[in-house]
Amino acid sequence: MGTFSDLDKKLTENIYDHGSRLTDPKADLPRRVTETVDLLMPFIQPDARESVRLQILGIILEHIFDEAEIGPGDPAAEK
Repeated sequence: MGTFSDLDKKLTENIYDHGSRLTDPKADLPRRVTETVDLLMPFIQPDARESVRLQILGIILEHIFDEAEIGPGDPAAEK
């Protein structure tokens, strides 16, 4: 039983350390992106703001350009 307890403890610690990347769309995005999305929220109906915010962040995360993929000279890589 000690082996399973150790494994459970390690898995739990790992989820707490890295699990937010799986459940939180903004976890891997730069702070500037999340701040910009937050500036858009006054234009959204109050009851839909959190849902729309998560959808926007999810779309950005899904389609974000990685500088390694496009190269440093590409205009899309500029921040």
